Amino acid sequence: MWVKLLGVLIVLALVIGIISLAKNEGPENTDTEGTEASAPEPPSRAAGGVVMYEKKAGSDTTLVVRADSVIESKENIVVLEAFRLEQSDGLTLTGDHARYDTGASLLEISGPVTVRTADGWKADLDGLKWDRRTKEASTDRPLTVTGTQGTIMAGRGEFFDDFSRILLSGDVHAKISPGLLNN
Repeated sequence: MWVKLLGVLIVLALVIGIISLAKNEGPENTDTEGTEASAPEPPSRAAGGVVMYEKKAGSDTTLVVRADSVIESKENIVVLEAFRLEQSDGLTLTGDHARYDTGASLLEISGPVTVRTADGWKADLDGLKWDRRTKEASTDRPLTVTGTQGTIMAGRGEFFDDFSRILLSGDVHAKISPGLLNN
């Protein structure tokens, strides 16, 4: 008699288990690829206190990038926080936040930017877009350029040949050093 009762309990447990499995395999609980919204992917790489070196083939110019924080996504976008870029030709850029598209070689800096050239010029601006392939950069916001020969202020600026030539426009004002025009 105990054997029959134990057998009935086992069969009853199996039936309840099968019913429970059937309910859990309903259409609302099945996993199908592509129907669920995927969570955003984490960055490919993230690091702090970074120093990167770049030397392009066929060029003597090297670039050293220092940043407090670097995040690189799988789409080849690199985000730099509190950074400094130094080229071996004397060009230096410093800023708080930048986004670099490695595929397009396009650097977009938001917020305050300081550009220093090898010949002593310093440009203070707010935001900059630099196409490293064409060696051209621009800002559509006011900037101040200061050097030994004076200070120039303008509403916007374009830089060519890795910042060796500049075109200023929009309410340009200059304050030249005393005696500059007497030579």
